[in-house]
Amino acid sequence: MNINELKNSLFEKAREKGFKECEIYCSDNSSFKVSVYKGNIEKYQNSQSGGFCFRGLYDDKMGYYFSENVEDPDIESVVENAIENSRILTGEDKEFIFEGSKKYTDVNVYNEKLADMTDDEKINAAFEMEKAAQKYDSRITVNSSVVASGVSTVYISNTKGLELKEKSNYLMAYVEAMAEDKGETKEKGELWIGSDIDEFNPAMIAESAAEKVISSLGGSSVESGKKKVIIKNETFADILECFSGNFYADNVQKGFSLLKDRTGEKIASDNITVVDNPLLEKGYATTAFDSEGVATYSKNIIENGVLKTYLYNLKSAAKDGTKSTGNGFKAGFKSSVNTSTTNFYIEKGSMTPEEMAESVGEGILITDVAGLHSGTNSISGDFSVAAEGFKIENGKITSPVNQITIASNFYDVLKNIEIIGCDLKFNSSAIGSPSVVVKDMSVAGL
Repeated sequence: MNINELKNSLFEKAREKGFKECEIYCSDNSSFKVSVYKGNIEKYQNSQSGGFCFRGLYDDKMGYYFSENVEDPDIESVVENAIENSRILTGEDKEFIFEGSKKYTDVNVYNEKLADMTDDEKINAAFEMEKAAQKYDSRITVNSSVVASGVSTVYISNTKGLELKEKSNYLMAYVEAMAEDKGETKEKGELWIGSDIDEFNPAMIAESAAEKVISSLGGSSVESGKKKVIIKNETFADILECFSGNFYADNVQKGFSLLKDRTGEKIASDNITVVDNPLLEKGYATTAFDSEGVATYSKNIIENGVLKTYLYNLKSAAKDGTKSTGNGFKAGFKSSVNTSTTNFYIEKGSMTPEEMAESVGEGILITDVAGLHSGTNSISGDFSVAAEGFKIENGKITSPVNQITIASNFYDVLKNIEIIGCDLKFNSSAIGSPSVVVKDMSVAGL
């Protein structure tokens, strides 16, 4: 049966059995992935997944049932299992069937030109990246050249009149290059992800990875001490991701964040504005609604250094007596709703990386960090991680640096950011940052 038939049958049977309100959430996902190594296809994958979640209020308790069988499910069994589930589940938090927002923004998250891209074209792109990286320098070996794509469709409907559907697609490419010289080995990668096929340039992605790894060879450590540093865009995006959960209202409510009761308070330097923008054009996490059917909108989490809001789903919003910010998302149709960012980023400034180095004068450019998850305390904000980068001397980026550790506190870093670059870049989790200049960071080296 099609989705409409499934919905109608489920809702009719649910009413017969005594459900007050109910909802169906369906997802359908297809994915492609190819990895090439030394001129041969190493891995090739084409997969399809999906299913539906039925949930409803029975005796004022929410019952759930999940199934991958969308074509011919046993409607009676689905509803009966949801009833049993409502009797078993316990919890103090009230759950909701949402009636729908007044308005939803039209977003373009499905690229027809990308949909027309064939598997052979994706395979050829993976080979092209491998060849371009190897051609860049004889010292390079390509560890991995991957191209992947996906198509996702989400459908939500409930007995309160809400009915939403959204189809999206994306393309991802990644190259990891290794370089060896004089007994030293380095590995660096470059990621591209998006839906605009006109912006996809396999050779440029590969050359970026190759340039990174070659330029990192021949590095040395530095003397320990407090130094002015530039943290490169993609690196600070990863740091921001590690601490993004501190802005989730449910974490604040549970005591897993130091930001409780701090809205309206200055927590960062004046030039810092952090945005969660689910409507960002060409954004990897762009969507018109969240998994609860709440309309999404762009909001400033930090504005000119001041904490403006937390990120809410329906449940956490009810606890604080406010409205959801449209950040209630499922990881899949079997998952429960949690809080999640969308396109979450620090707004860019105007300085180029070269101008930033000139402004720093003497310092360190941090291009890579290792051990972010093991070396960070997501609640306190403390972190101490291994790092690599380059010296900044007389306002110029010079020789590579390795075997150093940087340590600080995330909240202190936010307050100590002096300059923001113009080079906004997103990671694979749709967390973005420009390069930033931080004063007085502890660097441990020699």
